[in-house]
Amino acid sequence: MRLRAIWLVVLLGLSVRFNAVAQTIPETWLSAPPGLAQAQAIEEGASRYGWPDMAAALRSSALTVYARGNLPVAEAWRNVARWAAAWAEPTGEHLERWRTAMKSAGWQAAPAEAEGPRIEQAVAGAMAAPLRQWVLANPAFSAEYFKLEGEADFRPRVYEILSELYATDRSLFATYASLAAAIALVYDTRPPPEWPHWQVSPEVLPRRLARPSEAFTYFAGLDRSGKSLQPLSKLDAAELRFQVDLALPEAERRWALERVKTPLSKLEATYTDIRYREDRIQQGAYVWPGKDYSLAEILREGGICVDQAYYATQAGKARGVPTLLFSGAGKDGRHAWFGYLGVGKKWKMDAGRYADQRFLTGGAIDPLSWTEISDHEIAFLSEGFRNERNAREAAVHAGFARWRLADGNRAGAEQAARAAVRLERRTLEGWDILLELRPEPGRERESVAYEAAGGLASYPELQARYLGVATDSLRRRGEGARADFEERERIRKFRATRDDLSVQQVAEQMTRARTEQSIEQQIKLYGTLLRQFGRGSGTAMWDEVVRPFLNHLVNQGMLNEARLALRTAREQMAVSPDSQTWAEMATVEARMAAGEKKPAKPSTSP
Repeated sequence: MRLRAIWLVVLLGLSVRFNAVAQTIPETWLSAPPGLAQAQAIEEGASRYGWPDMAAALRSSALTVYARGNLPVAEAWRNVARWAAAWAEPTGEHLERWRTAMKSAGWQAAPAEAEGPRIEQAVAGAMAAPLRQWVLANPAFSAEYFKLEGEADFRPRVYEILSELYATDRSLFATYASLAAAIALVYDTRPPPEWPHWQVSPEVLPRRLARPSEAFTYFAGLDRSGKSLQPLSKLDAAELRFQVDLALPEAERRWALERVKTPLSKLEATYTDIRYREDRIQQGAYVWPGKDYSLAEILREGGICVDQAYYATQAGKARGVPTLLFSGAGKDGRHAWFGYLGVGKKWKMDAGRYADQRFLTGGAIDPLSWTEISDHEIAFLSEGFRNERNAREAAVHAGFARWRLADGNRAGAEQAARAAVRLERRTLEGWDILLELRPEPGRERESVAYEAAGGLASYPELQARYLGVATDSLRRRGEGARADFEERERIRKFRATRDDLSVQQVAEQMTRARTEQSIEQQIKLYGTLLRQFGRGSGTAMWDEVVRPFLNHLVNQGMLNEARLALRTAREQMAVSPDSQTWAEMATVEARMAAGEKKPAKPSTSP
């Protein structure tokens, strides 16, 4: 980028000098967050000299403020620089980067609208100039927005939605800015065909979101009328993303408001309002058999657990309650339940969950990316710590650590990342940067990984992740025996409290064996692992270890070995003949006998 000197912008009586050669912003600006006057001057400068130059100048100034230790002001200017950098990117480049990110996430997403004619223009063109100035002058909104925006978000469509909502009613937008951000970041892409669950056909459930303006008007009106069970104007965008992913058309929303009267304190009861259809389970009818999947029809006909969870989550959203639909694997089968933001803004994540089945974790869809939300993100959401001062400051340190690392300032990146994890051990970006500073296997990398795992001991998923980093480093530097020992110890440790993570470790061993061992050695390892860890491991072992290995054997043309491997699984896992897992094993066995290579898709119901 060729930097130019930018001299004297006079706007609304404010005299400002940009020196882009030195990449600085006037010193008089840097003692406080930007206001409307600065936002207008930045907009004027960008119109003359381009957003790339402005982004560089703003970034340099934000780094200067951070070095002085003024974290709130540094965060505000960093977010201004992030807006400028986002607006500077050509739409075509962003589209390709977005496609790559979505492909790596495992889902071929599509923008909610056509990609548009401005493919070679800067992304800034998708956001109206008055709104650009508004966001630059609103540090709180920018901080909230950038907490959520990720690689999965298609910025041109996000900005178009924000501009549409802002133009419709600026006063309403200001009051419900968090709601607007949530809608824009969720509605920028179309939901996947398996949302909110796959056990109903697309003909019966079209899986369409409302128009953004319709959704905004509905939820803002619900809140202003006093009919919302949660005060939506007081929730942040991180919470509201589980509010706006509503699949119901307008008529069903009205039905929910009129007919569902369960108070927030007893919202869990909406799950059992739906009569459980044991006959469908006995018939193996896991997909909704009717031609109408309205809330009224589900209430009238009854359903299985996934229908109960769908009814509860959608009725909750229609009444102003953020909700999540969970599905998980237990000891003998699968199950679906729901979570919701309850009284006192406390998340309840186990409504309709069966403790006796050891449903330890469940998957839910994060509407920001339409991919599965992680266990630790659900835990972090429940704890609500991110709005506490230490967590906010730690996030600022981590953000500047990332910038310093990108600039090649490794010492500065180390210092900032350390400041982040000292303030708040749950700042994952800080730990990840410390590991990126030690990319090669060795004791230093292992030390950081063990430190992170120790600091995150309350989050088994994260502990397993960082211990895995240490184990990988050991193995890569020739300490294979120690790495194997630590891996086996992790499996034993998680067996007591998190079978799913124990199974995950077993699955990783089997995956690694495919590239490192002969097929005979793989079969032997499979038998050993099932004898050691199979009993009581439940459906997770079937999903993550047994089924993939059966497919692997069948694809190798080893049908007899696959049948023997299935028999071994039945014996070592002690699967009950009346369980769903046993039934799925029988289905796979029949398919193998018929020469098919792909087993049936699992349901989420027992």
